[in-house]
Amino acid sequence: MLRVRADIEAGKTGRFPLPFCRFFCYTVTNYERKRVFFDMSDVFSRIWSVMETDPGHRGLTTDLPRADLKKLGFSLLNAGEVFIISGFPVQRAGGKGETDGPIGTANLAAVLEQIGKKVTVITDEPSCAAMLAACAIYAPSAEVLCVPKLGAQAFCYSLLKHHKPTHVIAIERPGRGLDGHFHNFRGEYIDDLLADTDLLLYDKSTVTIGIGDGGNELGMGNFRNMIEERVNHGDVICADAPADFTLTSGVSNWWGWGIRAVLSAITGRDLMPTDEQENRLLRAVVGNGCVDGVTGEAVLTVDHLSQEENLRVLRELRVALQLPDYEQMEPAAARRLFRDNAIVRPTAGMCAGRAQCNLIVLPSALAEDFREFARRNPFSCPVLEESEKGSRLLKAIAADVDLARDFPKYRVWKDGHLVEEPLDVEQYWNDDLVAFLIGCSFSFEDALLQAGLPVRHIEEGRNVPMYRTNIDCTPYGAFSGKMVVSMRPMTPEQAEEARKITARMPRVHGAPVCIGEPEKIGIHDLYHPDFGDMVTVKEGEIPVFWPCGVTPQSVVMNVCPPFAITHAPGHMLIADVKNADLMD
Repeated sequence: MLRVRADIEAGKTGRFPLPFCRFFCYTVTNYERKRVFFDMSDVFSRIWSVMETDPGHRGLTTDLPRADLKKLGFSLLNAGEVFIISGFPVQRAGGKGETDGPIGTANLAAVLEQIGKKVTVITDEPSCAAMLAACAIYAPSAEVLCVPKLGAQAFCYSLLKHHKPTHVIAIERPGRGLDGHFHNFRGEYIDDLLADTDLLLYDKSTVTIGIGDGGNELGMGNFRNMIEERVNHGDVICADAPADFTLTSGVSNWWGWGIRAVLSAITGRDLMPTDEQENRLLRAVVGNGCVDGVTGEAVLTVDHLSQEENLRVLRELRVALQLPDYEQMEPAAARRLFRDNAIVRPTAGMCAGRAQCNLIVLPSALAEDFREFARRNPFSCPVLEESEKGSRLLKAIAADVDLARDFPKYRVWKDGHLVEEPLDVEQYWNDDLVAFLIGCSFSFEDALLQAGLPVRHIEEGRNVPMYRTNIDCTPYGAFSGKMVVSMRPMTPEQAEEARKITARMPRVHGAPVCIGEPEKIGIHDLYHPDFGDMVTVKEGEIPVFWPCGVTPQSVVMNVCPPFAITHAPGHMLIADVKNADLMD
């Protein structure tokens, strides 16, 4: 089943369904409704309050400097490959690994994979089997490496050289003390039970994060004075290695949940695990050789705390998040969050019923050509509003807008090359720039949902998958290139219903250009989109493709203008006008 509207996109019908005008005459109504702006700093404070619970009375959670969780979260969002080091041998159990560490590692690996990061987990022989089992449950794409005792430092050096991680996280991993030895919490030497991985936290080219609960873990060197004062044997056991971010809690594992909560807050996505998933994880870790670090027993406890006591912390973190209902949020409140760099997330599903917009910003010398290019390609580039030269404001589709700050994420292009993906573009804006706000297919998703049709990327908390096609845009002046499409899987019957609904909304891309048979429009690998995330295609479903407002970015890559600013795919401006105003 294939329908391609390339002839319409190319203007071969002899008329354009939508005459271009500088501003559509929308009236922004009810804008003065009460605005409630969400303070994300309260969320981070609540997360810290939960993490500072100290059931073992170890003294490392009270009155210690709190790491900046917002800064940490955004750092991880911008990470490349992340190393996670863990595994703490228990002497009274003959050197078996403890349950504190692998569980937190699996949670960290899981959430980092959820936000698109490559993860390498590093441990040694006592915890290797448990780490493999834990990652198989939560982070199947993570590579798990076991460091040998003999030649451990050379092994770690080679890892750094060849992988070049941007971040290294040590969670419940022993670190050498000032005396050159590794110690357990009783001050006993455990050098012969583990491989030396300290080198991984001393790499100056990476962002380092140290997580611990007793002071003898990698990354605790920042708190030496406090550890010496508060912890038994603190002067002996305190690990010497510092970290850029040091996180302490009553149980180290908890920061696996804590960082999931931080990234949930920043992305506006629910990235938290369920109780049942955690029960399964603990059973797998114990079943693969791990023991309680306090008792040395192979039981379903962590640091002598029952699973129920541990899960109470997870439940408290869920309560601490208390995120707003982004679906029902007012556009001005959402824009304020983006303007303040409080969250960064794809905007699909936000501010239900309100229009969303793509962006391309060009030097004024190119504006006239792009204006005509858009007129000739009304389905892939339906312009909703054009800014005044040099202005960061809008007049028609939204009030109280700062075009340099109110998108969640931007892209900066020079000579057709992507050079940066900043959260704002204030430093790049100048008086010669003209912005074009282009309709977005997110605007018709509300109508699809109301009709009971699936929108899979919203269901799965992902960005919409987008693909470059073989469909040529109608060229004009300096501009030419291939159409980009967005994809939503549906059954053939659902696809036909979606076609009827979206055909009534040409200002936000209109009907699909292709239903089924993606190879007919040049898409040969459905499971690796050019932009966004892949989503599940269920049995009996086919891919349905709509023109996409990322098309101008494809054009920019093709014609290589000296400078351009666009939105990051899926990260839109949320306007005040309603989607209903965009329907014919």
